[in-house]
Order: sequence, then structure tokens, then C-alpha cells
Amino acid sequence: MNRISTYNQFFANTNGLLRGQDAMAEAQRQTSSGKNAQDLKGYGADASRLLSAKAVSARLEARTDALKALQSRAEVEATALESASTAVADARQAIMNALANENGAGLRTAMEQALATVFTAANQQYAGQFIFGGTAGYDAPTNPIDLETLGTLPDTSAQFNDTGDNRLLTVQDGYDITMTASAREIFQPFIDLMQDIRTWEQANSPLSGKLSPAQVAFVQTLIPQIADIHAGVIDHEAAAGTKAKQLELSILANEEQATTLQKTIGDQENADLAEVAARLSAAQVQYEASASIFSQLRNVNLLQYLR
Repeated sequence: MNRISTYNQFFANTNGLLRGQDAMAEAQRQTSSGKNAQDLKGYGADASRLLSAKAVSARLEARTDALKALQSRAEVEATALESASTAVADARQAIMNALANENGAGLRTAMEQALATVFTAANQQYAGQFIFGGTAGYDAPTNPIDLETLGTLPDTSAQFNDTGDNRLLTVQDGYDITMTASAREIFQPFIDLMQDIRTWEQANSPLSGKLSPAQVAFVQTLIPQIADIHAGVIDHEAAAGTKAKQLELSILANEEQATTLQKTIGDQENADLAEVAARLSAAQVQYEASASIFSQLRNVNLLQYLR
């Protein structure tokens, strides 16, 4: 009777020993790795959610890196627009001085310098791409020429290349911004005005020295035109500043989303070491108890009485 009653106990305690060893091994693995499971199968139903969360996290990190790179690009854009704005302002001041003094001395030089500066700004590059180049970022948006040659052309259209649509940038899910307006949109009004002035000079007389009544009348018509053009360039300059701020805020928003997502992933992946320590301790107690009982049962058999 004793042999039969201890038979099941023997195997039950053997199973207890094995379960205790497994529990201790799992707790020790979690302690050393800090992870709840050693592979995706260990997460069961949470595995697909974990994979999706990691994919979104990777996308957010990649987008944040791209936005940070664009911050440097935005600085180059702002510098180019500031340079162009200053050039237009200098040309505007030269026209106003010519009208105020009824003398065009220095006006031609100011116009030539402003035109060259605007063309340089229009073809500004960053990382091998033209800032104002639209979707065709590797093609120069303008073909620079001097003021004298500009005055011989029927119009300025040949000085602007088709660089495609303005590029859009996704800064957050569902939120796009225009990276940069085209060179044609920003700079053609000024270049058109420079051509108009030079064409008038060629048809009438150069705006140099003492101005005649006809020249004064013509210069008077230039004041509101260049004022509007200058205001337009300033608007683009302000828009570039707004875009730089949008990039900054979007970087912060993406980083916050990534941090929240990483915490969620960490809560699923990372083991609670305090809980693991408690389970390890419990598993050790269970194992020791099973081992003690196993040791006692091992000697309760008929062989002991037959020796």
C-alpha cells in the first residue's frame, strides 16, 4: 500500500522539480536580458502589435532625422532670401535717390549689382540641390545674364527653367508644408522690372546724370512697382521663417510621439526586474521544497526493506 501511495507522489515531485528549474531559468534569463521574452513568439498575441509599434517608431525617427537635416537647408534658404531682399532694397533706394535728386548717377551700377545678387540667390544650393528648384532639384532654376544682355531680350522667360512643381514635405502624419516657392515665383518680378528699365533706356536715353522731365516721369512710375516687388520678397522671407518654425515644432512633436511609442514598446518588452526577483525567489523556494520532498520519497520503496 505504501508503495502504491508514494508512486504518484514521486512523479508529482519530479514534475515540481522540473517546473521549478524552468521557472528559475526563465527568471534568470529575464534578469540578465531585461526582456520579457527572448523572441517574438514569446510575446504571443502582442507580437503583431509590437512589430507595428516598432515600424511606426522607426518611421518617426527617420522623419525626425530628415526634418533636422531640413533645418540646415532652411537656414541656407533664409540666407538666400535675405540676400535677395537686401539687393532689391538697395535697388529701390537707388531709384528713390535718383528721383529725389533728379540725377541717375550710380543707378546703373546699383541695378547691375542687384541683378547679379538676385540671380545668385535664385541659384543657391544646399547639399547639391537647388533650393528654389522645385521637384527637379538638380536643375538650375535660372540662367543668369547681365543687365545689358537682359535689355536685348523680348522677355525674361528664357532665363527661368521648368523645374516642376514646388516640393511638399510631410512633417507630421496628415500635415504637409511647401518646402520652397519656385525661383520664377519669387525672383521673376524683379528681373522683369530690371529688363523694363533697361529696355526703356535703350529706346529713350540712359538714366544717368541729370534727369530730364521725361526721365523723372518714368522713374516716378518705378517707385510703386519696386515697392510691391520688395514687399513680395519680404513676404517670401517671412514665409521661410514661418516654415523654419514649423520644422522646429514638427521635430518636437515627432520626438514626443517617438518617446511615447518607445515607452509603450518598452513596457511590453522590458521585464519588471523587481517582479522578476520576487518570482525567482519564489521559484527557488518551490524548487528547494520539491527537492526536499523528493529526497525523502526516494528512500520510501521496497528495495530499502530487501537489503
